[in-house]
Amino acid sequence: MDGSLTTTWLSGAAYDAHRAADFERFLDASSSDLAAHVPTCPEWDVTALCDHLARVYQGRGMVVANRAFPDAQDFEFREEGADPLAWVQRWSDHLDEVLAGLPDDAPTVTFMPGCDVVWFWRRRMALETLVHRTDAELAVGHTPQMDPVLSADGVDELLWFAGDPEDDHSDGIAATSVVELRDGERSWSISLSDGSTTVPAADGTADATVRGSAPALLLALSGRDLHGLGPARFGVQAPSVEGDPAAYERLLARLGGF
Repeated sequence: MDGSLTTTWLSGAAYDAHRAADFERFLDASSSDLAAHVPTCPEWDVTALCDHLARVYQGRGMVVANRAFPDAQDFEFREEGADPLAWVQRWSDHLDEVLAGLPDDAPTVTFMPGCDVVWFWRRRMALETLVHRTDAELAVGHTPQMDPVLSADGVDELLWFAGDPEDDHSDGIAATSVVELRDGERSWSISLSDGSTTVPAADGTADATVRGSAPALLLALSGRDLHGLGPARFGVQAPSVEGDPAAYERLLARLGGF
């Protein structure tokens, strides 16, 4: 485990507490209208969102329990007519059970080089739950409120994933773009070239400086269309872009969303 990766991480217990609180809010929102359309995930209704989160929890629980990624045939599926809320609750409980008592440095497998401990999954699942909880709340007309410290940690995670050298970073753009993100407390610099994403960027003037709260930055970088849907629905102001907007759009395209 590369200790330099975790210098800003919260404790595993803090991630578990965030996940528990956000999961309860996910259930509260989802229970009000399982048929509601999820505008941030246009192909889904709230039932599909429950199924997705249940599958994530199920799969990651199997990873922690078995120290191996499951095969497709290893997954269970919700039976037609079964309660989506009970289904996602089942797999949340299972994830809790397999994590219970494990130290953060317990060995596991992950998809990121240099990080092979359970702490990774505690963080990943807290952030997965945070973003999809906001999806559920948005779908049923609630205004999400997001913890700024956890949201900033989510920005860290997305940029870490974007810099994975095993990913394809080709976009056919010869020039290098430098983007700086600022939330008022922290800043992140990213260098984008045709073939690599470097975080932090080498010294140089930013082509685009993007300012916004940590929740707004996390939502935007996760592919949530704040401008199109209306930032007020998210309870945030949309990030502002100074400089070349194409550089910021290049970053968003590189991240993809989830």
